[in-house]
Amino acid sequence: MLNQSRFTIINADIILSSDTQETNIVDIRDNILELTLFEALTKSYCDARIVMIDDFGFRTDLSIQGTERVNLVVADGNDPLKGVITKTFFISKINDAEKINERSEVLSIDLVEEHVYVNAMKQISRSYESTLEVAIKDISLRDLGKTVVETDFFDASAQGERKVIIPYLSPLEAMTWLTQRMTSRTGAPIYVHSDLYSPYLYISSLESLMQIPVLNEKLPLRYTDATAAGDEETEALKIYYQVAEFKEVNAEDSLALYEEGAIGSSYTNIDAGTGQAFTSHISVRDILDDFYTNGIINNTSAQSIFDPSLNIGGKPSDEYDALNIHQVTSTKTYNQFKSYHDESQLIEDNVLLESRLKIKNKVIRQIMRKNVIDIEMDGALFLEKKISPGRRLRILFLSPNTQGDVRDVNKSLDKRKSGDYMLMNTAHTMSQDRHRVSARMFKLGDLPSDFTL
Repeated sequence: MLNQSRFTIINADIILSSDTQETNIVDIRDNILELTLFEALTKSYCDARIVMIDDFGFRTDLSIQGTERVNLVVADGNDPLKGVITKTFFISKINDAEKINERSEVLSIDLVEEHVYVNAMKQISRSYESTLEVAIKDISLRDLGKTVVETDFFDASAQGERKVIIPYLSPLEAMTWLTQRMTSRTGAPIYVHSDLYSPYLYISSLESLMQIPVLNEKLPLRYTDATAAGDEETEALKIYYQVAEFKEVNAEDSLALYEEGAIGSSYTNIDAGTGQAFTSHISVRDILDDFYTNGIINNTSAQSIFDPSLNIGGKPSDEYDALNIHQVTSTKTYNQFKSYHDESQLIEDNVLLESRLKIKNKVIRQIMRKNVIDIEMDGALFLEKKISPGRRLRILFLSPNTQGDVRDVNKSLDKRKSGDYMLMNTAHTMSQDRHRVSARMFKLGDLPSDFTL
């Protein structure tokens, strides 16, 4: 029989930093009231929060100083003896303490992955003559002791080999700085991120992540009970697909995209070395066309970023320059090597073209903030399938039109809101017999035109 809680905390040991004659490991598993684990596609570490009862002198008798390690092992409900999540954290701070009686209190403790603590003690000043991903992997391994694995990173970054000088940054700051400059050939962002299920860091591109098949194509998540048949087997599967809470964030905020220049803008790059200026128009239409051409968005799925038919003053809205962006760079700073800021040049049809990847990268990051939703559901699916940010999930919503055909589920779906979403961050909250996951997701395309349930 499956564990009803769908999770088990196998291990929760605090390793004391002080050197004493007594044992330096304290088991706090039975004192934990709530454990929350956080992960995000844009963060190169995971963090956590423990809410626990202190009735044994946690801060006084153990002399907690905020430099202690915490070993956590969590199993799913199918095999309560086998760890699915195994992580070592450092205590970063005690958030809150609330007395519940004269001798006991409830503590809220924030935790960060071990390499974040190592990062806080270091600054590096170093030069690299390599691709940016090679520099990131070297910094992570040399300075943080973390191996970076290239997963969901099908092609090298479009920037190629460069000479970069790390200007006295911490290792994680340096890795973020380099990542912000990296793009794919379409200008799509590249991320260095951690997850709960392995000891590694990962480097992934949005372009590659969007080409990975949807994880739950056969059993989409749904914010409704209408598609359930009601039999015992379907009821048992509810924890794997039923969305309990749903909230839209910045829904259909096209005005903000226009104001930020994400729909249409002018970009000028001035080369201080040669005095030449290169000006071009950046349109979200061209970026989305690249996405379709390169298979990032399925050809059977309609984009929901902007209205391509909107005309203002007799011309398409994306042909206007809502912003004029100017940048000064200097070529040949390092002779044969490009510097951090130099524009990439790509060859298309035997023509050498300035790629404007930096601006495309910013535009794509902006449009990723348009169709964002927050959901909450049972955590069984995420824990058992080891689903982390970067994965794609299909979600179905019913149409708000009460006059529609409710007998045919496919006709009663909200085709605009339903679609394939990418996870940006997750929070696993485990307390007593309850495991919930809160997730933020963004959507680039609607349901495929040939979708059936």
